[in-house]
Amino acid sequence: MNRYIANLKSFLAEQSPNFGYTDAKSLLDALYYYYTDANPIDGAVIRCQFQNLDNALSKLSWADCEQVYSHTVDLCISHSRQAFCAGVQIGMRLFTELQNP
Repeated sequence: MNRYIANLKSFLAEQSPNFGYTDAKSLLDALYYYYTDANPIDGAVIRCQFQNLDNALSKLSWADCEQVYSHTVDLCISHSRQAFCAGVQIGMRLFTELQNP
């Protein structure tokens, strides 16, 4: 391995990255955070679906309603993050394939 690359890898291994977002464990986490911050997903379809969820949950106690709503939102966020990360990885693979036809 090139000694400059080895030195750079050694330097980076010793540094704690500051992504500007405390929950980010990787640069991809930080990219996802900043992407969703700049492009919130709050379209009419999603608002309508949450209204449908609210209507269905209105039959439950407040505590049960909060629990189901919280799990639903967590599920949505996890799905969104997973899709974003997969999209970045697929984009990187596509770039690599286009470079080496």
